[in-house]
Amino acid sequence: MNPDSQISSDQKLEEWENGRRVLLGVQVLTRSSAVCELAGAVGFDGAWLELEHGAASFETLEAMCIACRAGNAIPIARIPDHERHHVLRTLEVGARIVVVPMINNAARARDVVRGGKFAPLGERGFNTGSRGLRYGLVEREENFAWANAHTHLVAQIETVEAVSNLDEILAVEGLSGVLVGPGDLSSSLGIPGQQEHPKLIETVLNIIGRARAAGRHACILAQPPLLKIAAEAGADLMICGSDTKTLAAAWTTLLEGVRGGFAD
Repeated sequence: MNPDSQISSDQKLEEWENGRRVLLGVQVLTRSSAVCELAGAVGFDGAWLELEHGAASFETLEAMCIACRAGNAIPIARIPDHERHHVLRTLEVGARIVVVPMINNAARARDVVRGGKFAPLGERGFNTGSRGLRYGLVEREENFAWANAHTHLVAQIETVEAVSNLDEILAVEGLSGVLVGPGDLSSSLGIPGQQEHPKLIETVLNIIGRARAAGRHACILAQPPLLKIAAEAGADLMICGSDTKTLAAAWTTLLEGVRGGFAD
């Protein structure tokens, strides 16, 4: 068993917060709680829970967050947009890192912080009985301070506009970092889908370098070789695959092997 599977998700997150761990995660696109738990048991630091392009409800998301914790994986949720109810409810069900797509300017980033952080950083509403606030088992002010320190809002950078406004976005207090979305970014750069194009690689390196120089986390969802390039540049949260793609590849190989055996 991978030794990382025995380290709690809280400890992994704390080590990341303090610059002592690079987080490696995997997408759970099947919305399966069992796969969330398995991701942690295998040794992944986090499981990516998809709400922007997926069909998960908040009820499903909560179950996936519980399963992540059971497997010692950090629940990392990408929400549909920056709206308050998406930020708030994702935090309430227990996501610890919330990735918000299409953050193109500092004003939009401030909206995210307003909905996702308690005063004095923001204006997050609260229900002290929620899972995201530890069911109210901790004194209120202590709980608010804990949530501000140990839940993370990450702006997804995926347009030329966002890159041009990156320094202002990075300066927003309460934002933990940025995540590069190379797919949409390649389209915005006029090279759709070309993830090995020098123009995209240069832009990715620029984003990661500026984020790290600003003292923020630099995250990416990508495949090799771009993933390796990002890691060498200092990315400290990397999502490196998905359950559906892995299963599709494994099943294709299995089916070809079985059919080949029948042919013999």
